[in-house]
Amino acid sequence: MKPSVAMQRRSGLPNATAAASHTLFVIPRREGNGFQASVRGHVLDLIDPSYYALAPTSDDLFIVSIASALAWSARRFLRDSALPDYVSISAEWRTPEDLPRMADINLTVTVSIRAEAVRTALAAALENSLAARSHAEPVVHISLV
Repeated sequence: MKPSVAMQRRSGLPNATAAASHTLFVIPRREGNGFQASVRGHVLDLIDPSYYALAPTSDDLFIVSIASALAWSARRFLRDSALPDYVSISAEWRTPEDLPRMADINLTVTVSIRAEAVRTALAAALENSLAARSHAEPVVHISLV
């Protein structure tokens, strides 16, 4: 669907395309020890990590968002290449004590041994996908099983 002339004028850009708009809600849990996030009709239960040691932290959830984006991109790439679409992702990162940010984000994408011929192209596609979406500089590794 092409944007209307009025939409193009409001954006201030000639021939601008409409940007996707997204909304989510994070609200307190009834028990009072965390939050619930409502995203696209799904509810994520976010328990306070200081209350329950095994609860995911905001850093964990950030990394999960990156890993899931990689998984979907890898699966799409493999299907487009007519290869088995098995994908798993593992991630490791550091949180330096003196800095309020994550460092050395390493992601390993595991795919079928039958994808060996496209390994380099897959890695490049995934790194480009990450670069387009994030200011972080995660490193992607491709592993075959």
